[in-house]
Amino acid sequence: MKQYLISSSGLDARGVGPRIMLRTFPFLLAAVATELSQASFIRLTFFQHPIIQSSGFILLAAGLAFFLASLIQFSRNFPKGQLICTGMYACSRNPIYASWILFILPSLWLFLNNWLFLLSAVVMCVATIILVKEEEASLLEVFGDQYERYKGKVGRITRKL
Repeated sequence: MKQYLISSSGLDARGVGPRIMLRTFPFLLAAVATELSQASFIRLTFFQHPIIQSSGFILLAAGLAFFLASLIQFSRNFPKGQLICTGMYACSRNPIYASWILFILPSLWLFLNNWLFLLSAVVMCVATIILVKEEEASLLEVFGDQYERYKGKVGRITRKL
């Protein structure tokens, strides 16, 4: 199992993901707990429109597709030890995290009308921006100028305009 997590270039597939999730988990837990208890203080009355809920469902479908495509691309290419710059990785340097931050968690906010899911997305975004710098240092060490050029074109969460 450990062999699968380490690429041929020596990078660890887990990166800072577990630490990002550790910081996000309490907020997600609160969101799920309030959803299960049907706490009324998390509901925003103006977000109870069917169009908003439908938009949340569509955003969730897009987010899951983006997440799965990123995960498949990562699992196929990471063990080779090459920098992944195409597909989902041309849209974001961290598309697995981005799918949760931009699509999945906000969609749950809209679909379930529970603003704690949006708060979870904000916490995850901040944790990603802070912690992913460690991964970037390793990537720069391994891939050098190739990674610098990639960073110049693609942002941590979204593609640069």
